[in-house]
Amino acid sequence: MSINYKIHSKKTSDLHNEIGELLGTLKREKKRRYAFWETAVGDKIAKIAVPTYKRNDVLMVKVQDSVWRFELTRRKFEIIENVNKNLTPTKQIKDIIFK
Repeated sequence: MSINYKIHSKKTSDLHNEIGELLGTLKREKKRRYAFWETAVGDKIAKIAVPTYKRNDVLMVKVQDSVWRFELTRRKFEIIENVNKNLTPTKQIKDIIFK
């Protein structure tokens, strides 16, 4: 059995468009999932630190550089408190890890 690649292949531009649409959808979903973040930490911090995922009540946050990571680590308990104010009791976090 041979595969006729002319029938099953797509143009590169079509693939780029599909990938772009998928990435856009993923970004919108992530933004919706972590909508509480900007409210909890403010505009300035939200621009340099972005939540990536949550596992076992621990929120992982990607930070722009080590200077900001140090500052946010110093303010960790304040940030956890602000984040939990914006979440339902079942979705609250216990810790944040800044990467």
